[in-house]
Amino acid sequence: MSMEQLIELQGIDTKLKDLNDLLGDLPSKVQGLNEQEDSIKSSLVENKKRLKELEVELHKKEIDISQIDGKVNTLKDQLFLVTNNKQYDALMKEVDHQKDKKSVFENESIDLLEEKEQLVGSVESMESELKDLSEDLSKRREKLESAISESADEKSILEKERQKRIDKIDLNIVSVYDRVMGARDGLAVVHVEGTGCGGCGAHIPPQTVTEVRAETRIHRCDICSRFLYNQEKVVN
Repeated sequence: MSMEQLIELQGIDTKLKDLNDLLGDLPSKVQGLNEQEDSIKSSLVENKKRLKELEVELHKKEIDISQIDGKVNTLKDQLFLVTNNKQYDALMKEVDHQKDKKSVFENESIDLLEEKEQLVGSVESMESELKDLSEDLSKRREKLESAISESADEKSILEKERQKRIDKIDLNIVSVYDRVMGARDGLAVVHVEGTGCGGCGAHIPPQTVTEVRAETRIHRCDICSRFLYNQEKVVN
């Protein structure tokens, strides 16, 4: 096996990495936006459900207060018919009791109205946020689909080319290559720069440099484990 096969494999893998980098974190961002959109939609459903419940409760309070007003008016009318203080005191006590109940209902109504006001504001805010989010999500989806579409054919061709190269390389070498690729951010094959590794910059012994240039055998950097090749011969 010649270094040229590894160099070609590295070239293909670099192009594949570039294609993947083209997409970047767009898929994860779209997923995050989807989750955020679902969360807002769920909250909207719950808030709108609560608004309906508040409408029912407020309507009930209005009825209760109206009924109390009716009772109080009836009691006041009865005051003109009493014949003694005992009856008068009893009616006034009942009037005060009904007024206390009305006061409780009115306070509860105020609390319900405040909750309703806050919910209406929250719903309006979430609907606005959801609209902006949906627009942003739509643009990101289009961008993602466009990027995937543009790179799909090229990626397929490169993956086929990669397999052809691998079929020609010893499996043990491929195994080492893959491990170094994973450990060194996708760069497993580098050229010698003077007397240094083109990957990590570590010093390469003169004898090794000579053998790399002569291609007498495959060498790897003692520090970063990358495969080394002679750039001058590749360029020429």
